[in-house]
Amino acid sequence: MKARTVFVESLASSAADLYTVPNNMRAKLVLVFVSNSAGSTRSDTNVTINFDSTEITVLGDKSLSSGDFIELQMNGGYVMLEQGYKIKGSCAGGTGVSCILTVEEVPFIVSTN
Repeated sequence: MKARTVFVESLASSAADLYTVPNNMRAKLVLVFVSNSAGSTRSDTNVTINFDSTEITVLGDKSLSSGDFIELQMNGGYVMLEQGYKIKGSCAGGTGVSCILTVEEVPFIVSTN
């Protein structure tokens, strides 16, 4: 198991890749932390999990006042992501909204004898 934390200083105004599960790996999503350090309210903050044409909303259209944050921690549970899954994020309000993701990557290699 390899723990990995991804820091994104400022979410883009349109959905951008924050993390992609590497080949031959699975990843346990254990933390999503989004905060607004801008001086004003930022609206339409989103975090999604994507694979092919499927999109699952983890955090949808949230408005964050200056200094506010949202922390999604799994408290012992997790979301298992397969290779190629992507976590994307955006904030329509522009700069000032940051995101921290923590995943635990585990090898997923199928062997045939």
